[in-house]
Amino acid sequence: MAAEQVVLRSWLSGWLVLLGATCADAIFFALTFYGITMFVSPALRSLLFVAGGALMLYLAFSTARNARRLRTAATLSRPRRWDSSRRSPFILGLIIGLTNPFQLGWWVAIGAVMVAEYGSSIAVGFFSGILLWTVIFSAIVHAGVARYERLAPMIAFASAAIMAGFGLWFVALGLSTSII
Repeated sequence: MAAEQVVLRSWLSGWLVLLGATCADAIFFALTFYGITMFVSPALRSLLFVAGGALMLYLAFSTARNARRLRTAATLSRPRRWDSSRRSPFILGLIIGLTNPFQLGWWVAIGAVMVAEYGSSIAVGFFSGILLWTVIFSAIVHAGVARYERLAPMIAFASAAIMAGFGLWFVALGLSTSII
């Protein structure tokens, strides 16, 4: 989603998506630190898979629709940045992060071990690394799009395909393990 936001809006929009997802990690870190994640039931995990998958499918559809517009604009004239929606990129990233079953699963499994081993002292280095990665990722996508604007529709379509694939996988996993 961050790559799609860089292509269709701006470097800042893409970075804000990643910053929102990083804030979801911070929430999961706090919940892990205080031991709340051990109360995540299998039914809730299944529900998160289905909800996260549905959200990814919606975002994939939206991205493909906007990529089609971007491709049409590229054939008519120089590509321009389309405002993919009025939604806040930060809130979008936060919602994706909070409903991503793998992000939650990582914190319940690996994150819990990391917090148990290192406590809160791991937070500064861990989140500094994540923030550095978000800046680098957004900058690389932006540089590529700025240099090769004709690639913008292809990046957007590839983002849509990847999101659709993960969305379908999340929904299938959620429904196959559903206890609801």
